[in-house]
Amino acid sequence: MKLPSKLYDVLKWLVLIVIPALTTFYAVLDNIFGWGYAETVTTISAAACTCIGAIIGISTAQYNKEIR
Repeated sequence: MKLPSKLYDVLKWLVLIVIPALTTFYAVLDNIFGWGYAETVTTISAAACTCIGAIIGISTAQYNKEIR
């Protein structure tokens, strides 16, 4: 499965910057305001980052296989 370049870039940006930043932001605000569910939110976020990261890794491997 080779992802289109634009989709690859968006997913990589989400995994490296957006999801971790939003997770940290929520966890900090939860600590301040006591909203709850911080553990659930961070667990789901970690799972999403891992899943998307695996998809990116598979795409990169396919791309590298094609250009060799």
